[in-house]
Formats: sequence, structure tokens, C-alpha cells
Amino acid sequence: MKALLIAASVATAHVAVANTLTVPGTADPLLAGGGTDNYGSGPANYDSTPAESAIFAGYVTGGSQITVSATGSTGNTPSISGVGPAGSGGNYTFSAVLTGGADFAALSAAAGAFSAPLNSLIGVFTGPGVAEFVDLGASSTVTVPAGATGFYLGSMDGYQWNNNSGSFTVDVSGVPDGGTTISLLGGALLGLGALRRKLSL
Repeated sequence: MKALLIAASVATAHVAVANTLTVPGTADPLLAGGGTDNYGSGPANYDSTPAESAIFAGYVTGGSQITVSATGSTGNTPSISGVGPAGSGGNYTFSAVLTGGADFAALSAAAGAFSAPLNSLIGVFTGPGVAEFVDLGASSTVTVPAGATGFYLGSMDGYQWNNNSGSFTVDVSGVPDGGTTISLLGGALLGLGALRRKLSL
């Protein structure tokens, strides 16, 4: 019985796996916290969830490392740029006014502090009091900041992601996968149930 309990407890541990995700050019990293990105000269420029949601890559733990590699190309217009996940040569800076989304509610004053190449792949770490952008490009290994609990992916633009184009194919490793955890736990519980029935015969 002791061995069975140990097996069940091991099965509940998070399992780090490699995930392959599609990140469209319309994925607005400013929407990783939900809500609406209302920067621009009128409602046609506004982005909202779920249409322009950032892509959720997984739950994370501060201090752990994530490795990301990507291919593909996005465009900050209806025409794909063709420049790849590293983006174009010049950097673009966020200057968005954020409304909604608890993780980003306090970020509006500092939103212009982040710069990255236009049409590049970028990541966003979120959590209670955490909203941190990171320039990923075609290949990166990053350390999860303290307090972060979620990791999202998006394409770099300044405003109006809703008319963007293209996509990245992104491999993410080192992120615990809740689905795998649940499957392992379920398998362990089924095994315990079967053994219990067998012992009672």
C-alpha cells in the first residue's frame, strides 16, 4: 500500500514537455491579461479577446528556464513581412493605453519601456503583480521571473493587431503541462482502483 501511495503522489507532479504552438500575427501580447487594447485612432484599431488574444503557452514557476524556437513570418499589415521570428531590423516600442486585464492594469504608464523588432516573436510572463515582456526572436532560453505563473506568446506590433497576417510555429520546452499531469493522475487512480478490487476478491 505504501508503494501505491508513492506512485499516486509522483503522478501529481507537473511534467515538463515540449509544446508546438501556432502564434498568428493577430496575437496581441498586450491581451495576455485579458480585456481590451484600446490604443489607436478609433474602434477599428482596437483589439480584444478572444479574437486577438495572446497565445497561452503554459503555467510557469519563477526561476525555471524555458527554451523557445520558432519559424514562420508575420506581418503588421495584411501582407506577411517575410522577415522571420527575429523581426525587422529596427525596434518598435509599445505605447499602448491598456484597459482591463488585471495583470496589465498597472502597466499603462510603463508600456513604452519595451522595445523589440517589428514582427518578431515576443513572450509575456504574467502573474499577481507581474507583467513582463521578453524579446524571443527565432531562438531563446529565458528564465521565468519571480512571481510569474503564466507564459504567453504574441507578435510584435505597436497597435491594431486585428489586421495583421501570417503566423509563427513555435516549439516551447520546459513548461509544465497540466493535461499531462491530469492524465498521469487519472491513470494512477485507475490503477489503484483496479488493484483494490483485485485484493478484495
